[in-house]
Amino acid sequence: MENEEKRMISSYEVTQSIHIGRKEVVFGVDEKAEYPFLVCHCTYDNPLSAEWVTDAVGSDDYLEAMQIFTERVQEQIGLVRAEQEQFKFDMKPFTIDDCIPDNRGGSIVGKVVVINAEVNRYEYRHSAYQLVLADGGNGATGGRGQAVFGTCLATGEHRRWERYDVLGEIKPDHMPQWAKEALARIKAQEKEKKSKSREGR
Repeated sequence: MENEEKRMISSYEVTQSIHIGRKEVVFGVDEKAEYPFLVCHCTYDNPLSAEWVTDAVGSDDYLEAMQIFTERVQEQIGLVRAEQEQFKFDMKPFTIDDCIPDNRGGSIVGKVVVINAEVNRYEYRHSAYQLVLADGGNGATGGRGQAVFGTCLATGEHRRWERYDVLGEIKPDHMPQWAKEALARIKAQEKEKKSKSREGR
């Protein structure tokens, strides 16, 4: 559409972008610049989910810049493949049938919940990225907000999700062995942290 606002990074208009894994690979053009072609990474893993530009490279050769762009995309694909090859279990996504339906007004703090796989980008629509131990946030406590903070069992990553993306609590008999082991590790780590904090007082 003609009225659609152009995405800019500094004076460069973004003409290509592919988000794979934890980084977006971006190609920008500013025909008036000394180096008209820009390739960079963008990440959004900060509290405001703001665009953060890193690893910027300028070139006056379109093909050279496009080669850098495609190499970076391939690098991201390789990183995601390597991450997923560590998961030696069934990656088939969990569905609503694997859950105790979510009561939006109730607390899910301390429970292992299933995140809807469809809210993730395609490369992350696997069981490894769905099971989360919820530990806080207005959404998790059943308050007015939507924020659910927790730890992904497979990756150990602590981050934010939205309550409306929670399918429900995983049914005990549908929770796989790898998730039970991961949950035990996370709880042991939390217990150790609390013990150390008490000792430090």
